[in-house]
Amino acid sequence: MGLITIGQSPRNDVTPTLKAMVGQAVQIMEKGALDGLVKNEVERLAPKAGDYVLVTRLRDGTSVKVARRLVTPRIQKCIEELEEVGVDINVLLCTGEFPRLKAKKPLIMLEAIITSLARCIKGGKIGVIVPEEEQISSAIQRWKRKDASMVVVSANPYGDVKALEKAALMLAEKGIDLTVLDCIGFTPNTGEIFRRLTGKPVLLPQTLLGCVLKCLVGS
Repeated sequence: MGLITIGQSPRNDVTPTLKAMVGQAVQIMEKGALDGLVKNEVERLAPKAGDYVLVTRLRDGTSVKVARRLVTPRIQKCIEELEEVGVDINVLLCTGEFPRLKAKKPLIMLEAIITSLARCIKGGKIGVIVPEEEQISSAIQRWKRKDASMVVVSANPYGDVKALEKAALMLAEKGIDLTVLDCIGFTPNTGEIFRRLTGKPVLLPQTLLGCVLKCLVGS
């Protein structure tokens, strides 16, 4: 199984959770769209006005913003390289939308999984957490629905815990009924912070993806 990050591999904040859920018998190969790039090369991929903004993690644990249009060709290359070495299935570790990607072998798109599940939930008020403020407008368009109200707040999963706690308290004050953590970088520990401070269920991409992969390839 191939795991593709839009940042740099390995994703030590994601892969252990998935391994624990699918079982140790499943062989995992990781590739990152920013693998091998130095700081100034990564900076050239930064979003400009009007770009679809993505937030990801570098190997040293820091976060970086990249433009989807610039990083997509590098993601496509990762897909093709993993297919060439014989993986049975690839997984894109990002909740963002990537309409232009192509694959010869099955490619699991986390964005489609999480938005499809959220659409199964009728009624109530949904709180959505995105990493950066620049992503709020696109998140509103992606998550809005007629049968549920919505609140979107930004909090970087790779940043300060205090900021995450503040975001959780903001959602609690808004009276949300469910929190969607809209980034693969949100860990199970982060999910527990939001459950504790909001007192409501949390939809966490890492564990949701793990459940799907366990059904598909779990040992």
